[in-house]
Amino acid sequence: MLRWLAPFLLATLLPAQALAWGSLGHRIVAVAAAHDLPPGPAAWFNGAEADLTAHAMDPDHWKGRDHLEGPRHYLDCELYGGPASVPRDPAVARARLGPEAFLLAGQVPWVVLERVDRLAQAFRAGDAGAVRVEAARLSHYVGDLSVPLHTTTNHNGELSGQHGIHHRWESGLVEDLVRKGGWRPPVRAIRRLDDVPGAPWAWLADSHALVPGVLAADLEAAGRPEPAPTWRSHAYWQVFLDLQGRQVERQLDVAAVRTAQLILEAWHRAGEPPAPASR
Repeated sequence: MLRWLAPFLLATLLPAQALAWGSLGHRIVAVAAAHDLPPGPAAWFNGAEADLTAHAMDPDHWKGRDHLEGPRHYLDCELYGGPASVPRDPAVARARLGPEAFLLAGQVPWVVLERVDRLAQAFRAGDAGAVRVEAARLSHYVGDLSVPLHTTTNHNGELSGQHGIHHRWESGLVEDLVRKGGWRPPVRAIRRLDDVPGAPWAWLADSHALVPGVLAADLEAAGRPEPAPTWRSHAYWQVFLDLQGRQVERQLDVAAVRTAQLILEAWHRAGEPPAPASR
C-alpha cells in the first residue's frame, strides 16, 4: 500500500514541524487510505494528497482552543477494567465512571463513529472539499485508535518509569522507517465492514493487547531491566527499531485500511454519489 508514498513523504512531510504519529504518521495514514479506495469513492480524492496532509492534523490543532479535545484522542481501558469491559453506549460509560471521570478517561471509539456520520453528510452534500477535510480528520482519530499507547493509563510510560516512550514509538520509529524506506506493505482490496458500530471496539482491543510488548521492547532496547535513562543512544534506537519497527508498520497499515473502510461506509450511507466533475 505505502510503496508509492516514499518519494512524496520524503519530499513534503519530513520537513514539516513536529514529526510524530500526530504529524508524519497521521499524514501517511490519510494519504494511504485515499489510495486504497475502490474507484467510486476514490474519484473524490483524485489529486487530493495536499488537502489530506493539510487537514490530517486538524484535531491536534484544536486542542489549544478546546480543553475537551484531548480526551477525544484516547481511551484509558484500565479505568473500565480492560477493553472488553468498556460499554459501547457512552451514556452507560458515563454513568459507570461519573461525568468528569468519563471525560478524562477518553472517548476515541465514539468519536470515530461520529466522524463517519460527518463524512457521510459531506458526501450527501456533494462537496468534494468538505469530503476531503472530513476524511482527513476521520483518519486522525482512526490513527490514534491504532496506537497502543492511546489505549492505556500508562500512555507515556510514567507508571513504569519509561517517560517519553509515547514520542519514541510514535515519532522516532516512524521517522526512522520513512528515512530508511523500510516498509513495503501489500496493497489490499478494501471492502465494507460487516459491523461498523462494533469496529472501533475491536480495534481498541487489538491496540491495547500490544501495550506490554511496546513497554518491554523499550526496556530491552535500553539494555537494562530497570527503567531506562532519559537519553537514548544510537544502539537503543537500532534495537528498538528491530523489536518494534514491524509493529509500527502494521499499525500504520491497519490504520490506513480502517480509514479506507470507514470512508467507503460513509460513501455508501450517502447513496454512493459520483464525484463532482472537475472544474
